Amino acid sequence: MLLRVTGLLTVAVMIAACAQPAASPTPTVKPLAVITITSPKNGDTVPAGNVIVNWEVSDVTLVPAASAQKPEDYHVHLALDVDATQWVGKDTVVPAGDANPNPTRLIHSAAKTFTFANVAAGEHTLVIWLSLASHVSVKPPVSATVKFTAR
Repeated sequence: MLLRVTGLLTVAVMIAACAQPAASPTPTVKPLAVITITSPKNGDTVPAGNVIVNWEVSDVTLVPAASAQKPEDYHVHLALDVDATQWVGKDTVVPAGDANPNPTRLIHSAAKTFTFANVAAGEHTLVIWLSLASHVSVKPPVSATVKFTAR
């Protein structure tokens, strides 16, 4: 009798295990954001003076840094002819306000366009990167770089 009960229990447990839905897989990690500089494009020649820069950012909503309420309220930084390697992918805060050493070339923005004024003729490098509300780059870094010529 004990063998029969044990056998029935084993069968019942197997049926119950098979009847339960499979565990759902681990949620897929959201793809990283991508920044695409739409103008000027790499290698473009543009008129010197006011240079309008346009970009797109996928997968995140941009929030003005002054309106940020939580760390993941993202915004972008733009650097025209400024070495951005000290900030992109690093824990270094991008300077703002009076601490910004080059406020006309190192920009904080939640917009997707910006006009750099008085861009001289010559070769230029533009870097745009995604940052947290703290003005620190996201990691891994999300950035885009273009080189263009102003004439």
